[in-house]
Amino acid sequence: MNGSWRRRLLRVIPASLVAMALFGLWLATRTPDGGTTAGSPVSGPAPPLVLTDDEGRVFDLAAQRGGVTLVYFGYTACPDVCPTTLAELSEVMRQLGSERDRILQVFVTLDPQNDTASALHEYLANFDPPPRGLTGSPEAIAAAASAWGIIWRRAEGGRFIDHSSVVVVVGPDGRQRLRYGFSQLGDPAAMARDLRRILHEG
Repeated sequence: MNGSWRRRLLRVIPASLVAMALFGLWLATRTPDGGTTAGSPVSGPAPPLVLTDDEGRVFDLAAQRGGVTLVYFGYTACPDVCPTTLAELSEVMRQLGSERDRILQVFVTLDPQNDTASALHEYLANFDPPPRGLTGSPEAIAAAASAWGIIWRRAEGGRFIDHSSVVVVVGPDGRQRLRYGFSQLGDPAAMARDLRRILHEG
């Protein structure tokens, strides 16, 4: 292979890799009917989620039927991804108008030692509509995070927690429908369209 061909190949390979990555992302957001979504489609029953809410009541995800539930794991002292994600979801709710009444947001703390029910309630009141805060024993939180595929660890020094930032959409039938990574939350209108479609599909 002469030098000219080698240079051409080196220019073509990166472009091909980018094209393959974009095609893979497009496939990952295809729905069974051929449409596309802002989030990544998933399937299967939602994992159990039985904890205590920010008003001291028992919350059981299995009892939530007929609407859509958005599940997010984070903590109130999070300096970046948690407040940004919750702010994005507030905008999605605004886009949905009256249909937002059929959507429940739940914020599961990864820091139950510090995020008491009252602390969660006060923190979540900063968002409109306020998500329902969930807490529990450290063992219950660890089990829930594992069941939902959340990777997390307390960072060195103990003040902050490194964690997956994922919003999981559970449909009216109790099955997982979509997952939104942090980078997929930049278009509230597109996410609102996704949620409307799930609401109407049932």
